[in-house]
Amino acid sequence: MLQTLRKGAAGWVAKVFLGVLVLSFAVWGVADIFRIGGGGRDAAVVGDRKITVEEFRNAYSNELRRISQQAKRVITPEQARLAGVGERVLGNMVNEAAIDASVAKLGLSVSEEEVAREVQDDEMFRGPTGGFDRVTFQEILRQNNLTENDYIRLQRSFTARKQLTDAMTANMTTPVALRQAIHAFNADSRSITYLELKPEDPASIPAPSEEALRSYYDEHKNAFRAPEYRKLALLALDAKAIAPSKDIPESEIRAYYDANKPQYSELEKRSIEQISFPTLEEAQAAYEQIKNGELFEQLIIQRKIKPEDAFLGNLTKAEMFDRKVADAAFALKQGEVSPPVQGQYATVLLRVTGIQQERVKNFEDVRDEIRAVLAELSAKKDVLALHDKIDEARLGGATLEEIGKAQNLPVRVVEAVDRGGRAPDGAGVSDLPLSSELLSKAFEPEVESDVVSADDSYVWFDVRDVTEARDLSFDEARAQAETRWREDEARRRLDQRTDALLAELKGGKTLEDVAAAQKLEVEQAETTRSGGAPSIKAAQATSVFQTPVEGFGATAADETGSRLLFKVTAENIRPFDPAAPDDSGQLDRLAAGMGSDIVSAFVQKLREDLGTRFDPSAIAEVVGGAS
Repeated sequence: MLQTLRKGAAGWVAKVFLGVLVLSFAVWGVADIFRIGGGGRDAAVVGDRKITVEEFRNAYSNELRRISQQAKRVITPEQARLAGVGERVLGNMVNEAAIDASVAKLGLSVSEEEVAREVQDDEMFRGPTGGFDRVTFQEILRQNNLTENDYIRLQRSFTARKQLTDAMTANMTTPVALRQAIHAFNADSRSITYLELKPEDPASIPAPSEEALRSYYDEHKNAFRAPEYRKLALLALDAKAIAPSKDIPESEIRAYYDANKPQYSELEKRSIEQISFPTLEEAQAAYEQIKNGELFEQLIIQRKIKPEDAFLGNLTKAEMFDRKVADAAFALKQGEVSPPVQGQYATVLLRVTGIQQERVKNFEDVRDEIRAVLAELSAKKDVLALHDKIDEARLGGATLEEIGKAQNLPVRVVEAVDRGGRAPDGAGVSDLPLSSELLSKAFEPEVESDVVSADDSYVWFDVRDVTEARDLSFDEARAQAETRWREDEARRRLDQRTDALLAELKGGKTLEDVAAAQKLEVEQAETTRSGGAPSIKAAQATSVFQTPVEGFGATAADETGSRLLFKVTAENIRPFDPAAPDDSGQLDRLAAGMGSDIVSAFVQKLREDLGTRFDPSAIAEVVGGAS
């Protein structure tokens, strides 16, 4: 469930709680879903844990809703079935059940304080102030049909699973032998002397004969095609384009400021420390010690709590997860210790070590910002209202021109545009609204009219005419064919020249002899496998490392068409220092990959030991398709 929980309809990004290590094995063993027989009405059974059809259906529906919102279009059950969405969802549920069984067997548990801390720290629940916001928290739970207790239970299970997998991969390091091999591959270099051979300017190459050009055209006919063009009529509606013209009264701006003043404030923050107790009696006894002169720091030491674990942070009241604890903390004076507070999840003593008072921005400082917000909100309302009217008119058979006249909106006609947004003359068609979405939809087979949308913008379009793609005749393609022939001829001549000079070098001539004859300068460079100074590219470096020391070779052409004729003069072995830091992050990625493999193998073994069964008919009942 936590894998599909997303931040609601206001643009919240999907939140995946199960880490990369666990997700990496989500498909292990899932291919057998439709082959292993089962029984009953459970989609899967892992040891004693039964994953019911209803549980699977709920998780599957949540995932379909999530990916549909992410794709901004409805994903059909058939599309989801072909993409294996059901297998992935059920595979994750089975893996989680297997890890939960191991967690229970090991007796692992997660404290209420840790669960509360993880929820408070989750950026998914941050509000306008940047900290935990209970209103946001409750709204997201509501959107996902979860109660607070349901979510806490899911978070506790997730944290316990993560503790187990993290313990298996803690301090995972890349083996020294592998690090040494990577270091050699990345750091070892070769020194070369070389000549740069540049291609001739294609324009300077004599024109081909008619016969040669026609032969070239016939051999490359598929390269000389006119693309499909479509004539489009467009009616665009864009909230951002409308917003600057909106007239927002000063009174509305002032009213918005007054109603949302906390949004333009730096809310009061408090530096809060907390000590948790298993019972109210223990908390009361500790509070009596404080009253009798015991220091709060001494209590922290007595209870073997690290100072950083006792420090909750510099928090606003809204950022605190437990309401009772928040109320108590914000009622204290600086330096004061609270009496025992029976919070939602633990009994605690609190101390406030610092107070940052609330600071409110002046109305004048935020007037323009508020005006822009209100203008965009007003424009969005106008767009939604117009959108409905336009859709109704389209359903009623009205043309775009009729709709545009009625709603005072311009209709633009693009006479011809190809799939890449270019006109027949090769120039790009300027200012196409929602160009990628529009062209993708407008060039679908058989489409005649439709609407595309993104970010409060809509474009209705008609395909008025289609000019099919076709082969260009020789006369039409003559100029293109000649240009391409000259470019190919320049490359061919350079290749011949390079091969001939390389043969001379291998026949006994020195690089200096060849350079003098060609009126070129001998240059020097050092390169690793990824390239080097002054201008050796990775593709060219490949040839250098394939050539033995004192041997001659030639590189492939670079982006300018030039090739290098070179001699390898030295192989430079860089010493390996096991203690050297890895600034590239490559070793961390390798270690993470090895950790992922370990967890994958662990979970697969858990599933085998526990016994995992699937019911194909129950699965098909949810995802469709035959067993």
